[in-house]
Amino acid sequence: MKCPKCEGLMVVQAFFDHFFNFEAWRCINCGNIIAKKERTIEFDVFSIFNQQQKIKQRK
Repeated sequence: MKCPKCEGLMVVQAFFDHFFNFEAWRCINCGNIIAKKERTIEFDVFSIFNQQQKIKQRK
């Protein structure tokens, strides 16, 4: 796949956050990120559990 911004090579990369994990296309040349259309952002069950535990500890 070619980057729409710079025509560079796009590779699939997994992104991880405290709330969700998702895969997207990232350009090797310019770093442009495009979310994959077929897979919407999925919530990571462990991350949700972690956030719930943090909230319980605050109370």
